[in-house]
This record gives sequence, structure tokens and C-alpha cells, in this order.
Amino acid sequence: MMKSIITGITALSLTLATVTPAQADGLDREDVGKLLLGLVAIAAVGAVIDNNQRRDQQSTQGRQNNQDRGSWADLNRPRERRAERARILPHRCLQTVETRFGHLRLFSERCLERRYRHVDHLPRRCEVRVYSAEGPRNGFDPLCLREQGYRTNRRQ
Repeated sequence: MMKSIITGITALSLTLATVTPAQADGLDREDVGKLLLGLVAIAAVGAVIDNNQRRDQQSTQGRQNNQDRGSWADLNRPRERRAERARILPHRCLQTVETRFGHLRLFSERCLERRYRHVDHLPRRCEVRVYSAEGPRNGFDPLCLREQGYRTNRRQ
């Protein structure tokens, strides 16, 4: 696309240059300024085109490198990234606690500390303290964690 624009601008400038009569006297300051401005504009357009070509080459090389990784068996399998794996909570830590208001589900803080490496990164606004027959329990609200992008490792 940029080639066609540059070709059009060049053709237009050559056409207009032939229409104007040639001057017998030398260049004055105004003509020199216009000439310098035109050269700077052409250099800027050339730099933009070169930059776009480099970016296109880098992106195609990056795509080729990404496609070369893995085996044929992995082509259709979705890949989990490390950040996505960090958001998977152990299902065995999801407990049902009986309170005087009924049953309540929460991720036990003690269980998560034992079985989940990233407890310190869980959102603090999802932290809850529940009073049950056995005493107070600390944990995390599963609905709040689900809204924040966390899930359990149980298959459904």
C-alpha cells in the first residue's frame, strides 16, 4: 500500500515539475527551504516504510518459531500458560462449613497453605472468616475467587 502511495506522489511531483517553466536565475531562499522540506519528508516516508517492513518480517519469523515448537500430538491440545496454572485451586480445599445460618462453602486457608503455592497472591477481598460450631474458620469465598478468574482442578 505504501509503495502505491509513494509511486503516486512521485508521479504527481514529476508531472507538476514539467508543467512549471524552468527559471534562468538561481535558487532563492524560499526555493531552498522547499527543497529541504521535500527531502526531509521523503526521508521520513522512507523510514516509516522500512520500519513497517522490519516489523512484518519479525512478526512472520515469530509465528514460524511458535509453530515449530511441540509435536504433532500437541497440535490440537490447548496449552496452559504458567499464569493460568497458578489460578487453578485444589478442589480438596473446598469445604462445606455448617454455621447457624446454614451450610457455607469456602476454600480453607490452612488447606490452601499446604497444597497451593500461590496463597499470598489470592485477592484479599475474597478472604472470609466464618463462625461455626467448631469455632472460627478462615478461608476464601469460592464465588469471589471465580469472579477473579480462579477455578478448581476438578473436572466437570
